[in-house]
Amino acid sequence: MSILNISPLGKKLKLFIILPLFFVTFTTQAVKEDIEKPVKIDADSVLFNKLKGLAVYEGNVSIVQGTLQIKAGRIEIIAPNNEIQKITATGNPVTFKQKMDNGKLAKGSARRFTYLIKEKRIIMTDNATISQGKDVFSSNYIEYSIPNGELKAGNKKDRGKSRVRAIFYPTNKSK
Repeated sequence: MSILNISPLGKKLKLFIILPLFFVTFTTQAVKEDIEKPVKIDADSVLFNKLKGLAVYEGNVSIVQGTLQIKAGRIEIIAPNNEIQKITATGNPVTFKQKMDNGKLAKGSARRFTYLIKEKRIIMTDNATISQGKDVFSSNYIEYSIPNGELKAGNKKDRGKSRVRAIFYPTNKSK
């Protein structure tokens, strides 16, 4: 395994890494300094095809940026004309964790994690779970829109086959 410098896609990849985690936090943000840290990718192999605008990292893929850690079996970046359009991470499962400004650890996992850059939409499928502290949200399908903060869970086509589960602990304490 080797650490690979992703300089052609590096700046835009930082957006992929930091933005999706904002929805995990429920009400807090990821450590602000993380976005300034270098992105390090470690994988068994990588395929770059500049003409096709494709980068594929395979085999024990690990991405680290500051307190953020992502682990996947495979990450595919679609970037025609060096403009990232879609990033898909797959694994058994894909996992991520990051320290939040409030000191809590945000964590998540799913077998498939897709980020549609132009739409600023994140889709986690197949055993998707996100948590911060004791708060947990899980479903077979979780979709999050970054611009409007809307979270959708469950799949209309999948009615009755999978459920949405949310467990939140109150932060307001009575005196």
